[in-house]
Amino acid sequence: MSRSTIQPALVTKVLPGSIAEEIGFQAGDRLVSINDISPRDLIDYQFLCADEILSLKVLDSDNELHEVEIEKDYDCDLGLEFSSALFDTLIQCNNRCPFCFIDQKPPGMRDTLYLKDDDYRLSFLYGSYLTLTNLPAAEW
Repeated sequence: MSRSTIQPALVTKVLPGSIAEEIGFQAGDRLVSINDISPRDLIDYQFLCADEILSLKVLDSDNELHEVEIEKDYDCDLGLEFSSALFDTLIQCNNRCPFCFIDQKPPGMRDTLYLKDDDYRLSFLYGSYLTLTNLPAAEW
């Protein structure tokens, strides 16, 4: 995955009583970076937020960039929920297996049912099945 495909993470919910609520996060804000690193996904976000001192760059709903410095307990969650677990593109299977259950679905179903998810990050988060046959060297 290229760092250029990473989009700021769209905040859909700020948990009541959380650090994020205390510092003024709102649904619709977009998290750009944590300690100058743009998280690719929810796993990166959780890893980067484990630190005690965080420097956050956030775009608000008016597209204005804010920089926020916070100090918190180690491994304390900020209290943000996002529109997606991936902040870049989904890794899809490009194999042409003759027994693929996705290819055997009838036409006319909703688009998401034809998605050949082969993203190991979703497997870590949600237990999705994947083959790892399409994993680029950089991801290993």
